[in-house]
Amino acid sequence: MDDLLNTPIVAVLGPPPASVNLEDNRTWKDNAIVISISAVAVLSVAVRFIVRLRSHNARPFMDEWLAAVSLVPMLALLASALVAGHHGLGKHVWLLDIGVMVKLKKILFSYLFIYLFELFLIKLCILSFYRRIFGRRTTIWICLFLTVGWTLGSMIALLTSCDPVSYFWTSTYDLNSGHFRYDFYDYYIGNAAANVLIDLLILLIPIPVVWNLKMRITQKLMITSVFFIGVFVCVASIVRLHCLTYLKNTVDITWYMSDVYVWSTVEPCLGIICACLPALQPLVQSFMKAEHMLYLRNRVRHSKQVNQFRTRISNNSSKSFSRSRSRSQTSDSLDDKPELGFRSNDDEVHLTSCVAQAESERCRRERENLEEFLGPMFIRVEHEVEWTIDRS
Repeated sequence: MDDLLNTPIVAVLGPPPASVNLEDNRTWKDNAIVISISAVAVLSVAVRFIVRLRSHNARPFMDEWLAAVSLVPMLALLASALVAGHHGLGKHVWLLDIGVMVKLKKILFSYLFIYLFELFLIKLCILSFYRRIFGRRTTIWICLFLTVGWTLGSMIALLTSCDPVSYFWTSTYDLNSGHFRYDFYDYYIGNAAANVLIDLLILLIPIPVVWNLKMRITQKLMITSVFFIGVFVCVASIVRLHCLTYLKNTVDITWYMSDVYVWSTVEPCLGIICACLPALQPLVQSFMKAEHMLYLRNRVRHSKQVNQFRTRISNNSSKSFSRSRSRSQTSDSLDDKPELGFRSNDDEVHLTSCVAQAESERCRRERENLEEFLGPMFIRVEHEVEWTIDRS
């Protein structure tokens, strides 16, 4: 058996084609990609928890715990990809021996289970976030049932693909030790296609909710673009599906499978990152609010400087001119204050019943500028509440 496992693949497959350069090695490049994207995913979850713990409601929600738990299988995927690269993934198959191929198939078998469980956690995290934001909606439950069904079905199909299960890797050197119950290439393609379809359905859940909100079209487009960040996950799933098609008619399995490993690691990492970005709204909003407060503070400071300059001019004028100038200055100074719209102290004798408050043109411009400045992080509620005060 040891002699068989030490047999070079080239003795079984024959010499490589003339177009194949055996010195090519993509392992280091693949390792750099999966390590970098995994680090960004871990950082995204860490920032998400920091934002939550510094908010007024410091208790993490279910979707945030799911994001943290999803890091465990993600790191397992990273470790599997690195170990597979160490054993020859990313090199041409003619450089390896049969024993190494057996190890790579064992890694692949466990990798597929981890991959399925990781995608399940990420989808569950996103759906939990949608439920917290948008409430209980039928589309969320439908996508949840599809996710659970896809995960269980894929795992059961993988577990029963070979008879016995060990034939998944022993078929490398002994074709008579068992049999495949179905074409494994069809499993790869069907599983990946169903995954892309479910991702697209989850991506479309917030769209009707956002477009029913009472806000301007530009704001709806900006908020929609935030949720549409998840399209990158769908793109990664489609690219992975495309990479799988190269496995059908090739014997250089370790060379083409390296792309599948890379995109199978990039896809869940992008899923974690995209799941965390909308939840970082308080961080972005606090930053933009600080910038807007700085803008208002500068306006107030400029207004005071203008008033001081006018006061010095009025003191050098005649009393009559000063008296008239003072009245004009009082009116101007009111216009320079950052307070906008109708104020309660404008009615000094309280004869006004404030049933509705008209928004001044200046107030409207300031509000629109603020909303545009906050961008997609500025979300309005679906229902309006009117508070009236009767001073009669």
